Parts: sequence; C-alpha cells; structure tokens
Amino acid sequence: MLRVWRPSGQELAPVSAEEFKDAAALKEHLREVYGFPFSLQQLMHEGNLLEGCAELDAPMDLQLVLLTISGLSPSDKTARFAEAELADAARRNCEKVARYLLEAGVGADRRDDAGKTFLMLASRNGHLEVARLLLEAGAKKDLEDGCGQTALMFASWYGHREVVRALLEAGADKNHIDNQCQTALMFASTSGHVKVARLLLEARAETYCQDMCGMTALMQAAARGQLEIARLLLEARAAKHIADEDGRTAAMLASEHGHQEVARLLEAGV
Repeated sequence: MLRVWRPSGQELAPVSAEEFKDAAALKEHLREVYGFPFSLQQLMHEGNLLEGCAELDAPMDLQLVLLTISGLSPSDKTARFAEAELADAARRNCEKVARYLLEAGVGADRRDDAGKTFLMLASRNGHLEVARLLLEAGAKKDLEDGCGQTALMFASWYGHREVVRALLEAGADKNHIDNQCQTALMFASTSGHVKVARLLLEARAETYCQDMCGMTALMQAAARGQLEIARLLLEARAAKHIADEDGRTAAMLASEHGHQEVARLLEAGV
C-alpha cells in the first residue's frame, strides 16, 4: 500500500501501488479525489522529490506538499502550469481545484491562450460554482476578450441563466457593447434564450441599442423567429419602428424570413 501524508500530519486514504504506474498517475488520482491541483503537487519520499516518471513500489510512505505561486513571475514554469490548470478547471467546473489554485496565488483575471479570462470560461460553460468562486476572489466582471465580449455576454449567448443572475448581482455591466456593438440582450435574443432575456430585461437592460448593421435585439429576435422573446421585448417597450442600415424594421425582417406569427405580433403591438 501507499500511504500519503500532508505536512499537517493528515493521512489521506491509503491506495494500492498496483493502481498507479508512476508518481504522475498518483497525482492525477489525488487531483480527482481531493481536488489537489496537479501543477502544485510535490510528492516526497524519504526527503527526496519524486519526478512524475518515478515508479511506486509498495509499501511506501509519501509526503504531499502543495506549492504556492505567490511572488513567482508570470513567466515561471510552475505559474504558467497553474494558470493553465485553472483555465481547465473553469471549463470543467472543478471547483475544489480552482479554489486551491486561487488560494495558492493564481490571479483571478489571468487569461488562457485564446485571451479568455477564467470567468469567461466558467460563464460560457455554465459553471455557476466556479464563476461564484472567481467573483469572490475578486475577478473583474467586465473584462473583454479580443472581440470585446464579456463574461455576461458568454453566459447570455449560451443561455446560462443562473450564471447571468450571479454576474448581474455582482454588478456586471448589462449594457456593455462588443466590437460589433452587440449587447448581452442581443446575444440572448439571437440565441432564443427566453429566461435569460427576461432576466436581463428585469435588470433594465437597454432595448434600443443597435449593432454595426443597425439591428436591435427586437430585430434580431424577429429575423430568427423568436416569438416569445419578441413578445418580452415589446412588453418592455422596445421600439418596433427602428430600421436597420437597409431600412428594414423588425416586422419587415420577420416577414422577409418567413416568420409570419412574429410579423403579426409586431404589427399588432403585443
């Protein structure tokens, strides 16, 4: 058997050495079971550091040390590895892993290789627990990616209502515009996420904003046949006579795309 101890004297559940071909495999197990980040783990045996390829022979008493990256340069290998692991935790909703990494000093506003913050990744994937954890750690709510999009926009686009609610409660800018002048309400309207659109409207998101083509949220909903969202927007007093850059109103767009029920709704008012 393998016995693993923390510096505090806590012993983790013993495991069979036969289950793990090397130290790296044991680290993966400790990550999955306890949430200890792989990038921060150091396994020691009789005072010596075990490399990932080190074979494990029972019986062995091992000491598990979790590193901290506070004070390390962002270019440090361990710091970069930890940041990549936090990005992965945000995508996969690994709350325990994310918590350990934040406590170890990983910056809440660092970005992945695509320029997305950890909060954007959690929001896009609908991971409420990790999103809340990042907000509690001081993550900035309105940072933009390369397209000017924020965490709230991603949550709205993909229909993650509870993440949208958490971001709004934390003070995220509901009327932020991206590089194409689109808002979170436009993303929800385009994607047909009725509950998210209602939540944004209850938060008094602006309905008259126009994107680079002159389209409002109502026009986008109309063009895609989103009847319930169009109804919500009209109830919120969205202007239905605004025209896009080609002179088309929401009713015209609904008719043009064959959405007659939406067109009738717009012509009637509500």
